[in-house]
Amino acid sequence: MESKCEYSSMQIPGDPKYATAAAGYVCEIARSTGMQKQDLESLEKGMIEAINALIGYSFEAGEKGILEVICERIPEGFKVSLRDKGLPFGTVEAELSVTEGQLDDIPGMAEPISRLKQYLDEIRLHNLGTEGKELVLIKHLKNKDITDYYAACDLEPYESSAAPIALSADQSKCRVRRLKPDDAAEVSKTIYKTYGYTYFHDYVYYPEQIIALNESGQVFSAVAIAGDNEIAGYGVFQIWEENPQIVEMAQGVVKPEFRSLGCFRMITQYLLDQAKSRGIQGAFGEAVTNHTVSQHTVHGFGFKDCGLRLGLVPPDTLFKGMTGRTPYNVSALVQFLYLQMPPAPALKIYAPDHHKDMIAALYKELGVQPEIKKAVPAKTKKAAATSIVKIRQFAAMRYARMIIDRYGRNIVDELRNKVKEICQQKTEIVNLFLNLSDPLTGACAPQFEKLGFFFAGILPGGFKDGDALMLQYLNNVPIDYDAIQVKSAIATRLLAYVKEQDPNR
Repeated sequence: MESKCEYSSMQIPGDPKYATAAAGYVCEIARSTGMQKQDLESLEKGMIEAINALIGYSFEAGEKGILEVICERIPEGFKVSLRDKGLPFGTVEAELSVTEGQLDDIPGMAEPISRLKQYLDEIRLHNLGTEGKELVLIKHLKNKDITDYYAACDLEPYESSAAPIALSADQSKCRVRRLKPDDAAEVSKTIYKTYGYTYFHDYVYYPEQIIALNESGQVFSAVAIAGDNEIAGYGVFQIWEENPQIVEMAQGVVKPEFRSLGCFRMITQYLLDQAKSRGIQGAFGEAVTNHTVSQHTVHGFGFKDCGLRLGLVPPDTLFKGMTGRTPYNVSALVQFLYLQMPPAPALKIYAPDHHKDMIAALYKELGVQPEIKKAVPAKTKKAAATSIVKIRQFAAMRYARMIIDRYGRNIVDELRNKVKEICQQKTEIVNLFLNLSDPLTGACAPQFEKLGFFFAGILPGGFKDGDALMLQYLNNVPIDYDAIQVKSAIATRLLAYVKEQDPNR
């Protein structure tokens, strides 16, 4: 539904000499929406062309007609409606889009409208009966975030106590399908109204990026449809380059008025089914620990707790629609589900000796019993001459993820320098991923712990060729362990273990 909370209009006499002034007015309004210089120049040329053509078509010489110019921001971008009560558009009974039909039946307008295509993205003609007619011109906003697609009043946070929508029996069930390109702007709007600009993966605020990532296969997005074909909820699974055999479940959002329909459960099951049909080995997600509701919900699908990432959500993060701010860093519980159990014989991993029991317990919870091999001494010829360390930084979350793809003989010094550099950039949380299939992991992990890293858990399929041991580093971040709420027995044990290992206590 289009909103008119950013809406402006003016009237000009039906005289071509006013075309340039009206076009200037339109462009000033468009500029306020964030439209760039090149698009503004194109819009101005198109408006002058359109106004001249419409006045020439609508009014006889000397006729005192009025042309109303209406500017409006819409999800697609910027919309201009030119309305008058002059000559109707020939045989157009209600509406005609130039992409859908020919204009041969409207002498005098076919050629000008054809020229408008080089300046504008959409052109529509409406006959409005006794209200006259309108020529609608739309200029798309390209590669903008959600605040450029919608007016400010469309992006007010949801009321957490929004009353459920009254639906008929046929409408009261969610229907889940894959996202279509036309859904992207509404999806971005839904996430923004729920989380503001606090969501971890910032591409969700750019509808064109959502479309592009889905087309590339990096992301698979699903929407729940309810009522009169309205998007009620949204969710995705995402495939990371470093662990393509598993998917991250993310962005589970349901509009408040539809939360009684079971949309979240249906979206989650649909995504899991789609991932499994593609041969994906497993799925993981993260549940916040300032409450246990989301943990319990995911447990219902068979996910098991396997990691605790401390302080992942900064204390100044405000989720729209919630009152107040959490005065401390919120931790996240990592949860994993095997979509295909590892084949026999059991997995072979190289775990640090002092973490063997905890790691074995986490695997047991997942239904797997790995063979824990003896660690290979770090100072062996197995170490390469140079290391390969990949770093992803998420500035908005003050977080960095480090992945060691290859251990070099200088790995400890290199890691120390990289952590120092990252922390100087005001990164507060660093997670380190080590490959449990690499014989050097068991010996190198204790050396990394001397730098301030400590145990966080495991992530099956965390590497292309193995599972991940997760370590974490806190850059002067206080953790209130008493505020961390977990539900399962294994998570309770994991919380106590992580607390015991934390060198910052």
